[in-house]
Amino acid sequence: MVKRISHLFCTLISVLLLSGCWDMVNIEERGFIVAMAVDLAEENESAKGHHRLLLTSQIAVPPNLGTPSNSGAGGKGYMNLSASGESMYAIAQDIANQTNKIPFFEHVKLVVISEEVAAIPELFANVMDVLIRNRDTRRGIKVLIAKGKAKDILNIEPENEKLPTRYINKILDNSLTKTGEIRPVRVGDIHEYLLTGSSFVLAKISSGDKKLNFEGGSVYNGHAKKTTGSLNMDEMLGFDLIIGENVRGPIVFDFNDQLTVYSIRGANSKIKINDQNPQNLDITITIKLEGEIQETFGTVLLKEKGVIKGLERAITKKVEEITKKTIHKSQKDLETDIFGMENKLKKFHYDTWKELHNNWDHGENYFSKSNIHVNVTVKVRTDGVVDISKDKKVK
Repeated sequence: MVKRISHLFCTLISVLLLSGCWDMVNIEERGFIVAMAVDLAEENESAKGHHRLLLTSQIAVPPNLGTPSNSGAGGKGYMNLSASGESMYAIAQDIANQTNKIPFFEHVKLVVISEEVAAIPELFANVMDVLIRNRDTRRGIKVLIAKGKAKDILNIEPENEKLPTRYINKILDNSLTKTGEIRPVRVGDIHEYLLTGSSFVLAKISSGDKKLNFEGGSVYNGHAKKTTGSLNMDEMLGFDLIIGENVRGPIVFDFNDQLTVYSIRGANSKIKINDQNPQNLDITITIKLEGEIQETFGTVLLKEKGVIKGLERAITKKVEEITKKTIHKSQKDLETDIFGMENKLKKFHYDTWKELHNNWDHGENYFSKSNIHVNVTVKVRTDGVVDISKDKKVK
């Protein structure tokens, strides 16, 4: 009897092991969606007054992509499919019906949304809602705002890449780690911003025939639930310096009436709030930079006494100029807290935050009435491998 039960048990286990994956889909049958772009449709309102969207999905064609040692089959490495409608989910289903592949969203790297869509109250959040809820999409997807049509970004044809999304994604990764010129926001971060009603900045781009252009940033106002303005490239540098997250890139300034370039190698910032007068806060931003002189014009004697200190003073003045310009833009023009100062207020001065948060960067707008000061400390740690600049004999 025991032997029969043992045989029956082994048989059942074997059946389970032999059943395989019931939901398996062959890789050849998958449609790998790598990027999506969202625009307003030409007929941008339905009969019921709902906004109609145009969704463009970029689907990779693996046989045409090849490997690093093989350029592929020679055809396009992707196809862009579009459909329009009122519901993002329904539109995605329409796109699925245009191909013989089963849509697969786990490889989505980018979502590009047009300025028109982002400027309509709550529409940006509704578009993000689909990505946040979908269990197949990842929180690390980069979200960008397009100047002009978002779908045009997915039509860029770079000379060294067969897949536009891969080209754009590599540029964004390089920017995060090296140049610091553009800082994309990810779906997971946006989810947190939307839940808390916080304001934030989205990187803005435009398309050339064969390249990507950086256009600064679009400011999303958490209370208005839409984008309400933008920052140019200098103001974006000021924004990065103030929030102090992985700041990279050059500071270009004049020293002795000659162009000089300082490269940031390390940076941090701290925001301190004095809430003695809750309706007229004093906020101090302390920025510390370390870096090196990368380029000089003219005849600056870098090893001469006092030159390094003079350079540090000139860089300090330039950083103060850049950051104050960004602060003025956010307080007076945009009236939007893009620096996360409300979160600092909530964390360290909770009672004051309770008093002000309903009118922080809207209503009475205590953010705009706050006094914001900037203290900058700059260190030039190295001046390069020569001790005399151009037009002089190197010692």
